[in-house]
Amino acid sequence: MKKVILLIALAVLSSGVRASEEKQAALTIKSIASDDRNMPVEVYYWYPTDAKATNYVFGNGKVFAANEANLNAPISLGKYPVVLLSHGGTRSSFFHTGWIASALAESGYIVIAPKPPSAVEITPDLAVDEIAHRVSDLALGFSHLDSIDMLRLSADKDKVSGVGFFLGGTSMLLLSGAKLSPSKYRASCDGDNTNVDCGWLAKNKVDITQTSDHKVNQSKSINGMKSVVVINPELTSVFDENTLKMITPAVTVIDLTARHHLALKPAKLISAIPRLKLIKINTATEFSAFAVCTDQGTKILAAEGEEVICQEIGHQSRPQNHQRIVTQVLAALTDSLE
Repeated sequence: MKKVILLIALAVLSSGVRASEEKQAALTIKSIASDDRNMPVEVYYWYPTDAKATNYVFGNGKVFAANEANLNAPISLGKYPVVLLSHGGTRSSFFHTGWIASALAESGYIVIAPKPPSAVEITPDLAVDEIAHRVSDLALGFSHLDSIDMLRLSADKDKVSGVGFFLGGTSMLLLSGAKLSPSKYRASCDGDNTNVDCGWLAKNKVDITQTSDHKVNQSKSINGMKSVVVINPELTSVFDENTLKMITPAVTVIDLTARHHLALKPAKLISAIPRLKLIKINTATEFSAFAVCTDQGTKILAAEGEEVICQEIGHQSRPQNHQRIVTQVLAALTDSLE
C-alpha cells in the first residue's frame, strides 16, 4: 500500500517515529501450539522496518491484490505500540488483513494477526466455536510476543490496542471484557437480521437454538488494553449489556454506512459502553474493507454474480476508502495513547 503522509503524521504522535523516516512493512510468521484449537496457529507479526527491498508476497494476487513485505527484516530502531488485529467474518479470506496490517506497520505499530482456519476448514457446526477461538488466537499471539527476539525489546506492552473488522470486531469487544448472552445468541437467527451467518447455518441444518452456554461465553480477555477500534462488528445486539458497561478501554466503532448487511449495523445496545465513540464513513460499504480487487478478480466475481464485492459507491475507489478507514483507525489509536 502506498505511503500516505497524513497516516505517517498521525502515527508520529503515538510511536515516536519522525515523519521524515518512511517505514516499510515487514513481518515474521510463527507457528504456535494452541490448546484451545488442539493444533498450531500461524501468527503473523507485522512491524516497521528500514529495509526497502521486499521479498515476500502476502496473498495470491489472483482475485484480490497482494501486499508486498519484507520477511524477517530487522525492525526499525525504536519502541512501538502493539495492535491486535482480526479481520473478517467466519468464512472470510485471511488475505484481506494485508492492506490494514501493512498500513499500521508502516505507521509505527507492531501488529499481531493470527491466521484463522480457511473457509473450507470451518464447517457450519463449528461456527459458534470460532467466536471464542478467534479471541483465544489473539491472546495466544500476544502472550508469545516476548519469545520473538527481534520484537521483544521493541514492543511497548504498556500500549496495547485492538483493531477488528466484522467478527474480528466482535473479538475485540470480547477481548476487552464483554460477554455474549447465550440466550440472545440462541435466538439470533429468529429473523431479525442479528446474525450474518444465519442463511449458511440454516442451509447446512445447523440449529443454534441448542447451543450451550459454555460455547457462547468462554472467551478470554486481556487486561490493560488502551483502546479498541471495531469496524461493523458482528452480533452487537447479542452482547450482555451489563458486561458492555464494564469495558474499560476506549472504544471507537466505525460504521461503513454506504451499504452493508443489516446484521452489521451497530446495535443501540453498544451505547452502554462507557468510553464510546461512533464514526460513520458514508462513502464506504462493507466490501470497502476487503482488499482491492484485481482486474482478473473483478471479471471472475462478475461472472459469478458477485460483482458487488468489487464495487464502490459513486466515484470512490477502494484505495480511497482504505485511506479513510486507516486515517480514522490511526486517529483513534493515537488519541488513546496520548
